[in-house]
Amino acid sequence: SKLPSTDLLLSMGEMSYTYDDYEKAAVLFQQALSRAMSAGDQTATANALDWLGDVYRTQSKYTQAEESYTRAQEIYARIGDDRGQATTLDGLGEVYREQFKYTQAEDSYTRALQIYTRIGVDLGRANALYGLGEVYLGLSKYSEAQESFTRADEICVRIGDDQGRANAIGGLGDVYRLQSKDVEAEESYARAHAIFKRTGDELGRAYILRGIGHLRRRQGRKIEAAVHYTEARDLFSQLGIRDAAKDASHWLAVVSPNHDTSTQASS
Repeated sequence: SKLPSTDLLLSMGEMSYTYDDYEKAAVLFQQALSRAMSAGDQTATANALDWLGDVYRTQSKYTQAEESYTRAQEIYARIGDDRGQATTLDGLGEVYREQFKYTQAEDSYTRALQIYTRIGVDLGRANALYGLGEVYLGLSKYSEAQESFTRADEICVRIGDDQGRANAIGGLGDVYRLQSKDVEAEESYARAHAIFKRTGDELGRAYILRGIGHLRRRQGRKIEAAVHYTEARDLFSQLGIRDAAKDASHWLAVVSPNHDTSTQASS
């Protein structure tokens, strides 16, 4: 029987990834990668590596993700594929940001943003700006974070990208929450949650629920916080996002009765 083509394997992997079946996606992308490499197909090799980077990053396998993205980026740069290079830089930005390596993350996102701006890819610009917003948030640079998220949101409105909008609005919710601007935070989270619910983005919804949990916790509304943390934890667990599930569990314990407040961390 004829073996599936590299393109078909990539499409099947992409489908599995979309349906949050990361283990299956990894297997398919690995198969596509070895097929592409033995055929000497540079573009397909880079595409498979880029997708593997996405899978590993989502599974918090950062070493493998960084290696995959870096290999993909080198190939894209060599064959002059600007868009591919920007995509992998954006992915590397995510990997660094999720490990709190903010200097490297800012560098990767900024380079991605420059390429996307030069070649006129709005969606890419919005993604890179969102990433920069998250970096500035992590560095407590709130005005820079707000500007990045706002710019990302404006692009998403223009190109009709609902999911991107929800991410940016959720990011603004975090900016407001961390500055104790509760009314604005509340409004942003509600808007983002509504979009995620409508588009069926469970991962996006989980992050928003965790944000609302943090807001309620700071307001001393522990029972409501517990409800949101529980829902976020369950969604993260279902999606196999272990680190985030563990984090939500930690905060759930913090707001639960008989918790020792002397060990309480802040967020």
